[in-house]
Amino acid sequence: MGTIAEDLLDSKPITTTRADVDLTTLGKLMREQNIKTVPVVDEDAKFLGLVTIGDMALLFLEQLGSGIDIAETPAVLSRLLALRVGEVMKSQDLVLFEHDDTIEEIKRSMLSTRFRNYPVVGEQHRFLGMISRYNLLAMRRKQLILVDHNESKQAIDGIEEAEIVEIIDHHRVGDLQTLSPIYFYNQPVGSTCTLVAEHFFNSRVPCDKSYASLMLAGIMTDTMLFKSPTTTEKDRKIARQLEQIAGLNGLQWGKTILEKGRHFDEQDELSMITSDLKEYQQDHLLFAIAQIETLELHQLHHRQQELRRAMEALCQSRGYDFMCLMVTAILEECTELLIAGPQAILLEAAFQSQAQQGVMALDGVMSRKKQVVPVIIQHIRQKQIV
Repeated sequence: MGTIAEDLLDSKPITTTRADVDLTTLGKLMREQNIKTVPVVDEDAKFLGLVTIGDMALLFLEQLGSGIDIAETPAVLSRLLALRVGEVMKSQDLVLFEHDDTIEEIKRSMLSTRFRNYPVVGEQHRFLGMISRYNLLAMRRKQLILVDHNESKQAIDGIEEAEIVEIIDHHRVGDLQTLSPIYFYNQPVGSTCTLVAEHFFNSRVPCDKSYASLMLAGIMTDTMLFKSPTTTEKDRKIARQLEQIAGLNGLQWGKTILEKGRHFDEQDELSMITSDLKEYQQDHLLFAIAQIETLELHQLHHRQQELRRAMEALCQSRGYDFMCLMVTAILEECTELLIAGPQAILLEAAFQSQAQQGVMALDGVMSRKKQVVPVIIQHIRQKQIV
């Protein structure tokens, strides 16, 4: 998510030329537009090379200052002006950037070279534009709106290089910092889709059937068909409005989404664990909580130990002090908590339950946000105080 070469490009179009243009035409173009560097491209906009006013001046000096008789000057000058761009352009040993080169890579190259401008190319070597040191100094951070999260550990890579301009969320307030005051819309509801849909309605933005269907699916799955303790009356009210637009029954739609989205037999253990995993930092402890929602617990009983082995490997590779996987049965309204990591015993103390082969049964527990995260964090805090 960090800033890349393509983000530095000027919005105004760059003047280019073709290889078959003569120097007379090119010189006129450069004078009229007051430019000193011209990229050379082919008919498909692929980058071929550069022509600079310095290179052209050097060419003229070499030819006219090589001891020729002054009477020959007009003929030499005429021959030079008739040359084609392709004969004089520089195409070797150029420093150019790919569109997805990082700022760090660009800075290193610019520090080690002293060119005025640097070409940027995209796929198939297509010319995109030019960047200079000025573009680097005047660089604007990418602007982001965070939806359904507000903690750095849960954000995309490179978040520290971006500018957060808005947050819409329903989780606890995390550790992210912003450059200036922002619009932060955070409410204790069961689904961020509830808040997004509310924005549609309050702002009188037309919401078509497809958007309504997607947001209704989000509400129904996030609230686990309204069985989650995080469900609020606002979730139900917004869901009813979306039902009318989408022409769907919310409960039936939610069940359909859950049934079709749970192809566990087609997923490996690591994919199952990381598909909905959130990282947390509390009092020098780094931990993760993942969640899998299923209609009934027995659907995953045969994979519990394979899942725990994958969790142990993940703890080791990512440096987690512990992690847990919530296998939540929506119809049974309960969770089996799989635990792993060097300090997994902390989870037994937090929930006052003894694990059997690394699994704890938690009746009535459905919500990571409301019933698992607060319990763990509160226990860590109390443990540190003691």
